[in-house]
Amino acid sequence: MSYQAKFTGWQNLTLEDLVVAYRKAKADCFFENTFPTAIKFAEYEQDLLANLNALLSGLQSNNGFAENAGYLGEFRLLPKKLSFKPKGGSGNGHVHFSNPQRAFEHLTKNNNLIPEFRIVGDFPVDSHIISALWINMVGHKFDSCLSDSCYGARLKRICNDETLDKNAPKGFHISAIGSFPHYIYPYQKWRNDGLQAIRGELEKERDVIAVSLDLISYYHFIDPMALSLPGLHAEIGIILTEQEQAFTLELAKFLSEWSKMANAFAKKTIQGKADVSGGLVIGLTASRIVSNVLLHRWDKLIKEKITPIHYGRYVDDMFLVLHDSGTITNSNDFMQFLQERLGEECIFLDTVNIKKNDDEPLWQIQLGEALQGNSSIKLQSSKQKLFLLQGRAGLDLLDSIEKEIYELSSEHRLMPSPDQLDESTAARVLSAAGSVGENADTLRRADGLTIRRLSWSLQLRHVETLARDLPPHEWAKQREEFYQFAHNHILRPDTLFAHFTYLPRLLGFAISLNEWQQAEQIVIRSYESLAQLEATVPQAKSVVINGMDVKAGKDLWRYLRGTLTWLFIDAATRYYDPSKLFSDKRPIKEKRLAKLFLDGIFKNLVDVEQLLNLSFGFEKFREKAPLVAMADLAKEPYKRILKRRSAHPLFRKNNGKKDNEILSILESANIVETEVLKRFLKTTRAGRLSAIDSKLRNKESFLPYLFPTRPFSPLEISELAPECVGLGQVDGEKPSVIWAKYTQALRGVWIKPILVAADQDDDKEKKHSKVAKYLKIGTDKKQKLVVAYSGST
Repeated sequence: MSYQAKFTGWQNLTLEDLVVAYRKAKADCFFENTFPTAIKFAEYEQDLLANLNALLSGLQSNNGFAENAGYLGEFRLLPKKLSFKPKGGSGNGHVHFSNPQRAFEHLTKNNNLIPEFRIVGDFPVDSHIISALWINMVGHKFDSCLSDSCYGARLKRICNDETLDKNAPKGFHISAIGSFPHYIYPYQKWRNDGLQAIRGELEKERDVIAVSLDLISYYHFIDPMALSLPGLHAEIGIILTEQEQAFTLELAKFLSEWSKMANAFAKKTIQGKADVSGGLVIGLTASRIVSNVLLHRWDKLIKEKITPIHYGRYVDDMFLVLHDSGTITNSNDFMQFLQERLGEECIFLDTVNIKKNDDEPLWQIQLGEALQGNSSIKLQSSKQKLFLLQGRAGLDLLDSIEKEIYELSSEHRLMPSPDQLDESTAARVLSAAGSVGENADTLRRADGLTIRRLSWSLQLRHVETLARDLPPHEWAKQREEFYQFAHNHILRPDTLFAHFTYLPRLLGFAISLNEWQQAEQIVIRSYESLAQLEATVPQAKSVVINGMDVKAGKDLWRYLRGTLTWLFIDAATRYYDPSKLFSDKRPIKEKRLAKLFLDGIFKNLVDVEQLLNLSFGFEKFREKAPLVAMADLAKEPYKRILKRRSAHPLFRKNNGKKDNEILSILESANIVETEVLKRFLKTTRAGRLSAIDSKLRNKESFLPYLFPTRPFSPLEISELAPECVGLGQVDGEKPSVIWAKYTQALRGVWIKPILVAADQDDDKEKKHSKVAKYLKIGTDKKQKLVVAYSGST
């Protein structure tokens, strides 16, 4: 791929640049679950070229985007977690209620509940494209300056084919689907590298200290203007052109303006005059780069001044492994040790902004105003986990942690069994109802919150796999038990916040199976739990928004209810059974139940539509849901929807002229080998579209393959195109090269140039070689064949 994304001024920006940025932004937003974007992208893609041309015209005429208020989008309130503080005089001891209602009553009687919220961005598609454009043209340079100690939110990169040095700089993978690898892989590496460092030292009979550090509400106290500071650029060693600096400054101003508007939005949700910091927006991909770059100096100081055995940072979570000198016995000792090594000007006790009633003080990190601007970076020692490990006992603890990881990982890989859903490790963790402190997938997460979220994610994955592979009637009883499990352990008031982001997925699961009564119960129970929380923490009670202690305003819970409603609408749009969506041949009872359920959700949105600036109805749903499926944004991938006979309407809606225009743009940008893509689609048409009327097959749209979210895997490509494995091949091209080219065209993967070059050399060699008159079995290196025959009498 020869496309180079270079920013030389707004007037030189091209449509090709925006098309490539859109391709990145769409995939990034699909896999980001901060706030739904599927409906927006599906609508935008219906007239993609007109929309991108309008964006290009706006950027060029305004010479930027920072002053365009329309790009700021809307502000949404999402729950972060539910904290508890014991009331004075409450009895000691542990009491466990298996009944969720009684458990919540006991909890509220003996504790003060403190809901924590965060403000996130709900941006138009244009803003996501601009964010991806900055990463393509400038942001990847910032990311390349980060050290290997930084694990999270790193960009996809490709090998440098011009050198054998494994440590050589790797270029940004501009043609890949999406900008970032799936979070689980770098997270697992971050976790495993730390555990391996500990094990390596313990096996050498060296005592170690394992420490985790967690920044408090890191994103919410970042000054976005820090991104444009010359001091920060000099510190990380990045050299930008004048135009690239201008683009970066424009982005910093835009993010700063969002922060100011988020502060104004927060005032609508609270009571009093408290000042809530907007900080760095959650919801734009560019923010991931900014958050990493700001801590580059800190990473460097830790490595140089502390000289740990191992140091790794995953966004705002840090993990250190040190030799145990015998002088550190608690968290305070460790903080004093950090201060001695790093200097009092770098890390010090925050005596000005100590939180009231906190048992532990805050520690302020100051990297210099020239590097962090007005950002406030704080650690809280109460959030630290300190492990002093030695000998066999230390290895035993490590074995216990790794065993827990292995059990959950094995559960993730194995095919689930309907009869074992309630016996799995994930189920055991969830049903422990909070008493899972000993089950931790990392040393830092000894509180069990992350393990419970992971466990619930695994449970959902199990039932989704079963739903895909088994007829519904084959496991109806087990599915009923699963729903009951969700009501008992997930949809209750005290656990709702912890699993809030998974509620749409649970609802979507029920909708995908056309179990509308179960879907209705999930929605009703979710709203009931929210109502119970609101009754417990009404107006004027203490809450936390963006890390700030404030008093709840009269509309706070209405904003949250509106957010949940929109999440449910998005889930219904994405999970709706495609075979029902494109077909009018449905039982009257089923159609009635579906409409009643959806109307009920839409009614909840009407109650807050002016507050949230959102509107949606049943007719709009019937219009948008097919668009989401066509754009490969539904729960079921587009490639699988095509296997259904009900997918015929997808082909009648295609606009071939617009498809060809976009193809020519991508061809001129050389980001996708369009001829290879056309060849694959043509040769595999019969196999891919076997359920589609043969008269409609040639009307297939290219867009789901040009802007995919879940493209064909290499295995699926080889199954559809047997020439990839040497079957049905007639032109003499190597099967491995065909496979590589198809995979590159469909998935944007990087392939070694030497692979194609070797194939071209072979072609030249074959032209000059003598053509044999007989069929050869085996390779073309030998002209003789020895056949052994054994006959029986």
